[in-house]
Amino acid sequence: MRKKLISVMLTAAMTASLLAGCGSEPAQESQPQETTEAAPEQAPAQEEAAQPEEAPADNGELPILGAGIYSSTDNFNSYIAKAITGASDGVFQVNVDDGQMDQATQLNQIDTALAKGAAAICVSVVDITAAPAIIQKCQDAGNVPIIFFNKEITDKEVVGSYDNLYQVTSTGGDYGAAIQGQMIIDYWEAHPEMDKNGDGKLQMINVMGDPGHTASQPRADYVESTITDAGIEIEVLERDTGMWDTAKAKEKMDAWVSKYGDEIEIVVCANDAMALGVLQSVEAAGFNLEGADSEQYIPIIGIDALPEMLEKIESGEVIGSVLQDASTQGKVIVAIAHNVSQGKDPLDGLDFEFDTDGSKAVRVPYAAITAENVDVAAANYTE
Repeated sequence: MRKKLISVMLTAAMTASLLAGCGSEPAQESQPQETTEAAPEQAPAQEEAAQPEEAPADNGELPILGAGIYSSTDNFNSYIAKAITGASDGVFQVNVDDGQMDQATQLNQIDTALAKGAAAICVSVVDITAAPAIIQKCQDAGNVPIIFFNKEITDKEVVGSYDNLYQVTSTGGDYGAAIQGQMIIDYWEAHPEMDKNGDGKLQMINVMGDPGHTASQPRADYVESTITDAGIEIEVLERDTGMWDTAKAKEKMDAWVSKYGDEIEIVVCANDAMALGVLQSVEAAGFNLEGADSEQYIPIIGIDALPEMLEKIESGEVIGSVLQDASTQGKVIVAIAHNVSQGKDPLDGLDFEFDTDGSKAVRVPYAAITAENVDVAAANYTE
């Protein structure tokens, strides 16, 4: 079932240079980004971030970068953690802490990093409402720079309350869902058999992320609105959260595939971890077993284009995913941390600009990934 879902121009666009030269272990998620109302460009460029020059501290040791993710069970966060670690080689001492989905734990980790004299803090926060407390800690420690990533702080008053605050995310507003929606439109138009009952409607299951995550609701909404805006009517069979988690998504899908079976014409997943759980469920029920050649088939699509998803795209077991560039985001985070800790312009040496919406965010583009261009996504994980 490998079909031409997205123009080959995406591959060309993704190979465009992003930044000037820089460097990137997984678990379970995605995640997300941001607040502008406009949908992201359909043909983003994947670029390479600049590797900051080495900047040893006066005592001959590298400065400390205090880094943390909200949970190592989130695939995407784990890949950003790996990218941050790789990009910090020769630039910072860094150990990316696991917040374990507990804000108190993460705040203690930030306290420890600041007590050790961290030159900068970068964090995917457990709870975005904790941002003011983190900002205050950085201020009290001597106006230490703070870089939020993955979970965007959307309250502009909070963002504007601290001059030494920056954000690194993906292109905002729809969090990649408009691209995902367009991929579904292309598949629908190229595969009339997708309309299994011939009613002209798309029978959809929409598997959402953690309701507390900034990207969760926008992804669910934008993928549907993109499809309906193209004139395709949707019948939503189920719309519920899988909490970004493979096992939870499989559990939900087990009930849905039992209830609806071959009535399901698309399963939209807000990240790849959940898409992989959905795939486990439908394959256990006898669907998608022969990949693109399966007699019984339920199209599945995700977001993140993680390595473990790419082989499923190649086989046709799922129809595609949307790349969220963890490698470049990690490099940009480290480059900004290095620049500001050295008193330089935060974007010195980077081919990026901050969003003009007041978010103080650098936004790295998403891109559609299908069987025709999985190599583009695979290149994101080769460093």
